[in-house]
Amino acid sequence: MGHATRIGRLGMLAAGLSIGAALAAAPGIASADSLIGLSPTELSDLDQLLRLLFDPTGADMQISINGMDLFPGNSATATSGEGSIAVAIGDGAYANANGGLFGSELGSLDLAFADGAGSSANTSLGDVLDVATATDGGSANVGLDASFDDATAIGTGSFAQVGVGASSDTAFADDGGFADAGVGNNDLASAFGAGSSATAGVGNENFATAVNGGDATAGGYLANAFANGTGTDAVAGGVSTTATVSGTNALAQAEGLGDLASVINTGSAFDSAIAAGPFDTAEIFGTGSTAVAGSDFFLDLAAVFGNMLDANATGGNFLIDILPSLF
Repeated sequence: MGHATRIGRLGMLAAGLSIGAALAAAPGIASADSLIGLSPTELSDLDQLLRLLFDPTGADMQISINGMDLFPGNSATATSGEGSIAVAIGDGAYANANGGLFGSELGSLDLAFADGAGSSANTSLGDVLDVATATDGGSANVGLDASFDDATAIGTGSFAQVGVGASSDTAFADDGGFADAGVGNNDLASAFGAGSSATAGVGNENFATAVNGGDATAGGYLANAFANGTGTDAVAGGVSTTATVSGTNALAQAEGLGDLASVINTGSAFDSAIAAGPFDTAEIFGTGSTAVAGSDFFLDLAAVFGNMLDANATGGNFLIDILPSLF
């Protein structure tokens, strides 16, 4: 129901802001009292209309368009720069889209939207065409001098951040997760659930996803990291690498070129799979096992299908170690 309410509010955003933007952009307007000659009664009607569009519950609300605040005197705070829009709904909600283009008359064209008590959405100095969205107590931030980015945080304790100088990055955090995309371009970090942490960057076109308390880090170029479960750690670096881990208490690390590290921990003992050379593969299905492939050599395979086993394919090229042994 909460998601549906937020979607409804966002669906009303264009209609409500089109009204406010037209008023804020009207020439010669110095204050709300002089808005295109509206009478006090008409201003009151407009105030009620905008409040109903954004929050029919009557919570404190502030909308700032092009540097002009529409609703003075409440606990919600919204600030905007030239060409930008900020909306804050709820007690103590904070939305800032006041970065600007280092003095450019074009403005920053950013959007900050904070919905819910204690929610915070912020775009920073030098940002261009960025969006920060925070709901239900979340916190979203877009770093300095970024462009075409999106940071979204949903729920108390959720934090989504796009780094300094990033471009076309996306960070999404839900239900207490932490997501950090940047510094880089075209990166995606997604974290779902308390204790989950996803970091994508330093580099370009990296993807990190963490759920259920996992920790995923993807950095380099076309690196992909996925971690699912408390105490799981997926690390993908280099170029076109993939690290995936599920269960609990496990590490999957792929760093090189075209490497793959994968772990499915079927118990609670620590698993570790490391692929560290060109086109190497390390895989584990079990618990308490290790698999190491590569170490600067290429096309090696180390795989474990069981518990308390150690597969090692290092020291040469085209090595294969699969346990239990097939021969």
